[in-house]
Amino acid sequence: MSIKILKPGLFTTIQDLGRFGHQEEGFSPAGVMDRPSFEILNALLNTNNQPSLEITMVGPTIQFLEQNLFAVTGAPFNMKLNGHTIPHQTVIKADQGDILEMGTAHEGVRAYIGFANPLNVPLVEGSAATHTRTSIGGHKGRVLKAKDIIHTMQHNIDYSLIGRSTDYQSFSPKGNLPIGIMDGPQLNAFSKRTIKEIENLEFTVSDSSDRMGYRLKGPSIKPSESADIISEPVALGSIQVPNDGNPIILLNDRQTVGGYTKIATVIDSDIVDVIQKRPGETIQFEWVTFNEANEILDRKNRKLQHAISQLQKQPKRYLNNIRPTQSKIKSVLKGDSKPWV
Repeated sequence: MSIKILKPGLFTTIQDLGRFGHQEEGFSPAGVMDRPSFEILNALLNTNNQPSLEITMVGPTIQFLEQNLFAVTGAPFNMKLNGHTIPHQTVIKADQGDILEMGTAHEGVRAYIGFANPLNVPLVEGSAATHTRTSIGGHKGRVLKAKDIIHTMQHNIDYSLIGRSTDYQSFSPKGNLPIGIMDGPQLNAFSKRTIKEIENLEFTVSDSSDRMGYRLKGPSIKPSESADIISEPVALGSIQVPNDGNPIILLNDRQTVGGYTKIATVIDSDIVDVIQKRPGETIQFEWVTFNEANEILDRKNRKLQHAISQLQKQPKRYLNNIRPTQSKIKSVLKGDSKPWV
């Protein structure tokens, strides 16, 4: 069982939830940038933290060398199977030889392609996540290239999953909400005026942003004195401010330690809204308290768990794209026939 990459897309890697518990050894966590969309993907396919393709802005073209089921979650892309448009966040059946074309994203940046017979790649420190800067994980520790063949695991396909669908969206429409932030460890290195006014400033996502960090351009918010500090551990969402005053939001592929002042930390629930922003789009910040951050996280988690529960108990069905050759599958889903393989 396997798939073949015909075109790799802009930046396509294999990711799972990430590589944790090894930062003291210098291992970056890596892993999926949009965790809620990844969890929805696993719920759609009845899988659990299975390695999937993370695609960025422009998706790959994939040939299925064996029959499989797949789904795409996260940012909505132009998607076609054998030239026919297919729906977002819906389980689709692909036969041997079928070709999936992932075009460009309608909105947002990142999406995830998962498979019922999941990708079969070696684990490094318990994870399949690709970290390209150290060339570990995923497929040969790198972005995918044309002609790559990736093997998949052999399971009995559950055809009743076909058409399973959800309207869940992990990030805010058009990304027009402020990003919540909390005090950073070097907050006192910045003037009271800078701390107060950061909420009124507008920053632009730089073209040099990547999985390591989102670099922002805009008004300078450099610290009162030097931005250089003794290197210390950094967290997901840490907002480093170097001497040029342009903030950097550290993300999944971040270094494990850093030597710049950190004015704030993006709250966990709003990371997804950051990583789904495109270069040129704007970001505004909003200070929140610890209790407010927990309330926002709880609210978003409830929304995610409700969507997952609906998929498990009473999923939506999207059957319009089932091909004539799959009519028997359609009758199975309606309860008119016995399952087949």
